[in-house]
Amino acid sequence: MQSKMRGGPYRQVAWWGVWIALLAACSGELTGDGDPSGGGSGGEPGLAGTPGSGGNQGGSSGSGGIIGGAGGSTGGAAGTNTGGTGGDTPGSGGAGGNVAPPPGTIPMFLAQGEAGRTLVSCDDGRSWVADQSDHDGNYCDSHDCDHHPGAGRGLASAEGWFFATFGWGDPGAILRSRDGVVWESVLEGEVFGGIAYGNDRILAAQRYSRYSDDLGETWPKAGEASISGRNVRATAFVPHDGGLFIISASSSTTSEIVYSRDGLSWQAPETLPESCASSVRLPGRIIYGNGTIVTTGEDGTICRSSDGGRNWTAKSISSRLRGGGLWNGSEFMTWDRGSVFRSADGVQWTETSTVPSDVDVGVVAISDRGTIASITAGSKQEYEGQLAYRSEDGIHWEVLSDDAFSQGHPMRAMIFGYGEPSQYCP
Repeated sequence: MQSKMRGGPYRQVAWWGVWIALLAACSGELTGDGDPSGGGSGGEPGLAGTPGSGGNQGGSSGSGGIIGGAGGSTGGAAGTNTGGTGGDTPGSGGAGGNVAPPPGTIPMFLAQGEAGRTLVSCDDGRSWVADQSDHDGNYCDSHDCDHHPGAGRGLASAEGWFFATFGWGDPGAILRSRDGVVWESVLEGEVFGGIAYGNDRILAAQRYSRYSDDLGETWPKAGEASISGRNVRATAFVPHDGGLFIISASSSTTSEIVYSRDGLSWQAPETLPESCASSVRLPGRIIYGNGTIVTTGEDGTICRSSDGGRNWTAKSISSRLRGGGLWNGSEFMTWDRGSVFRSADGVQWTETSTVPSDVDVGVVAISDRGTIASITAGSKQEYEGQLAYRSEDGIHWEVLSDDAFSQGHPMRAMIFGYGEPSQYCP
């Protein structure tokens, strides 16, 4: 592994002054050049989306648009305003905003792994830089990195900030960053099952969640979530009917999904097949598009709700789904080794072989240009077995070279968002 050791971002702070100096040296502002697709019918790419009929700031994606509306595919929800033809269209990852990219930011992918690992791509997935972690070498070969203070549990993007939650089993920390490179700890000593942003609120979810309405400055406690399962497994925000937070939770005997308007009070669905929550255990598996919430279970189960989480149906489309999921503006996509599954409505799915035939999509996200990036995340797919991919359609994939990507600790999450320039992303 050739990544740079971070030195334990939530246990040591001496590195912070050095990074501040480096950031100051390259802090010249650049105008973001991302191009989320517009709102109205057949929208073409535009900075904040072309207003649809009856909407503003792009609203819902128009037919023919790639990502749609204000917020674009910033790894999460599009704008909550409505208008144009088609439904609201988030990207992958469950984070996002309701406004155009903040001034002075640039588009980038952010990926998170075990042992405190983070890395970014600021050239639309062609290469990955600023690969850093708490431990060097093949640390996770000899340590339980999935139950560890540095266990990656989720990412969010919010108004020019990135947020990452680390720690599972052992307490970790929530970190935030302007550029995906320089990180600071904003909350320590707790464990969360994911993090999401929507409607001006950041939610770090557990049975007793924390939330922030001031971009990570303070983290009040929320009330107890109405879940019987001890562990929250995945967290997302979807822009359905004004916006919803959704969490999946499980224990040794119970699996469930609950939803909330504010992240403080939670409601259980009226109908929920048991399989709908039992296999949703990782970030990036709760996605939204065209008025529909879809979960992609590791056991191959697809669950769907078209009424804001009140009622769910389950359908098995494969024996397993190794990759996460996303909405590309016109259809849902998820993957198994060598196969992509696609659906416009979450009900009828088609399977297509990938090119090359051995592509094994893991953590995945889609950019404002419609580019899909992925890093393998299955068993034995770290260190010498880890690969990074890039695709324009989710079917045909480019495998990045050793010069463009450094193998490292196991991966757990990926989002697309907007951050400040850095020495790695000028």
